[in-house]
Amino acid sequence: MGMSEDRVARSMKEQLKRGYLKLAILYTLLEGPTHGYKMLKRIRESTLGLISPTAGSLYPALRDLERNGFIVGEWAGGKRRVKIYRVTERGKKIFREVVEGHFNLVLTIRRWLLKELTPIHPMEGLDVSSGIIPLAMKILLSGGIASQEDKINFLKDLKETLKRANEVINNLITNIDKRLIELERGETGKSIDVG
Repeated sequence: MGMSEDRVARSMKEQLKRGYLKLAILYTLLEGPTHGYKMLKRIRESTLGLISPTAGSLYPALRDLERNGFIVGEWAGGKRRVKIYRVTERGKKIFREVVEGHFNLVLTIRRWLLKELTPIHPMEGLDVSSGIIPLAMKILLSGGIASQEDKINFLKDLKETLKRANEVINNLITNIDKRLIELERGETGKSIDVG
């Protein structure tokens, strides 16, 4: 007996969250070795709260990464011992491969979606791939040592791109509303040009 669609969707989302958490851990450790509590804080800060792991999700992910040789943990301290984690060369390599693969997938899906939406509304003005993706890749793959200037430029570029995306989306919604009215009235074959 198969799982319900809701259960399948929830399961897929949980798998994605775990994958992103592992990437966030590797990224955090590229900045330097740290212990679990500090890692939780760094992940929340570096992802602007988009990834907010709990101890209950962090430590199983750390164990899995350690078991696979992507990170190494060593106990340190006297009375209050803490396990300090660092990323291995294998972990750095897999991080780069996964991030590059992820960005390629995102660009492919973006191109596909834009191609599918073009008959409804031209999507000019929404070219994310030209500046933001390469800069994001540079920051991610810098091993946590991106310059302050690169980070500021990335956020400024992201903000401008999101503004352009918002304009395109608003135009698309307007165009869809007009097309719906046409279809509900039984009009066909007319294209609408919303600038």
